[in-house]
Amino acid sequence: MTNVRKVISAKIAGWIEDRRQHAVDLARRLVRIPSVNNPPTGEEAEYQAFFARLLRERGAHVDVYEPDEVPGLASHPAFMGGRSYKGRPNVCGRFPGTGGGRSLMFSGHADTVYVGKEKWTYEPFAGIVDGGRLYGRGAYDMKGGMAAALCAVDCLRDLGLALRGDVFIESVVDEEHGGANGTLAGRLRGSNADMAVVPEPTNLRICPAHLGGGIWKARFAGKSGIGFAGETLVSALEAAVAFARALQSFKRHLNERFEPPEWWKRTGRTLEVTMLSIVSGDIERPYQEKVPPTAELDFWIEGYPGMTGEQLLTMLRDYIGGRLAEYPELVQCPPDIVATIRFLSASVMPSDEKTELFLRIVRETGRAALGDELAPEQGAPFACDGFMFNLHSPTPALILGPSGANAHAPDEYLDLDSYFRLIRWYAEMMIDWCGLADRRESV
Repeated sequence: MTNVRKVISAKIAGWIEDRRQHAVDLARRLVRIPSVNNPPTGEEAEYQAFFARLLRERGAHVDVYEPDEVPGLASHPAFMGGRSYKGRPNVCGRFPGTGGGRSLMFSGHADTVYVGKEKWTYEPFAGIVDGGRLYGRGAYDMKGGMAAALCAVDCLRDLGLALRGDVFIESVVDEEHGGANGTLAGRLRGSNADMAVVPEPTNLRICPAHLGGGIWKARFAGKSGIGFAGETLVSALEAAVAFARALQSFKRHLNERFEPPEWWKRTGRTLEVTMLSIVSGDIERPYQEKVPPTAELDFWIEGYPGMTGEQLLTMLRDYIGGRLAEYPELVQCPPDIVATIRFLSASVMPSDEKTELFLRIVRETGRAALGDELAPEQGAPFACDGFMFNLHSPTPALILGPSGANAHAPDEYLDLDSYFRLIRWYAEMMIDWCGLADRRESV
């Protein structure tokens, strides 16, 4: 880093120190607008209108459109049907550069999961700050990361640092619950930058890859009653419990069969097979007087890059089919398995010269923002919409976002120290990737 570049970096750090309250207020404003996804619809409209206003106030050229307006979306092989997008627009802002530089996109989802029935200590949409944390649904996943991108633009603007390349900030709808059609619509719309950053919460780790995963439902139909006359009864609930045991055993089998790719070896992270719910019998009645005739079990299975949902489900069927002696309940009451959301493919950034250059810049700017605390790169331990970039567009996507905890759970929070560091990281990254308009200090 040259002396001039060091001076610029110091100015960025100084701006962030002086404008911490501005940054916190912006993130709080995003959290305070509920944008819950309730498939097949969602409540993102008010949030997206506000996000579009924020972009316009910062001088962006803003495109607002509903995903199903995009030609070719419904016929695309990665499209998932069964969702409605009326009144659920995508928003994309372009901050034009002066020309001759590389473009960079920050793409994140507007929607959040629901609040849930568990007790919250902090009201989920109040945007309360306590002990260096911003609490609220979406604070961590992923409004904090999107606020950081907006603040990075504010920082460069206030410091008078114009870029040669364009910067895009895109807020898409319907990513949660297996969505990603909004992200696909953005790629088909034509907003394809040279490189993308998805600000999902990675706890300030550089993640050039992410896991995939899908949710399936196993249905069981037995024979109910009480055997007063010697009837043969089949408990759907016992079959569901046997299936749950089989899933636990399948998880061990899956991780013995597939060695983690290098991105996940570094963390010891293996694939999860998780039971999400079991429902059986007449749940509206306080007492059950008979063997339950029906049961349903929802479960999640993860995959590495290159794995498909069909492959994983076939492996599960074959595994259980070869061990039916261990699960006699499944002989009497076999499961009918159906997908409940799309399988979100795992993906990894392409290994090419452009990506290597970008990752080098990300590392160098990360050292400026984090110093010795820059953690080793790894694969993100979650599924997300990054695959729509890496597999279905010319734009590679890096996953990089703030620290916090309790995603999809009560008292979700954004760690504010990590948020301030991320703002600096994004601002430094914009300079070195897009290039400064009136200097030759970028790579």
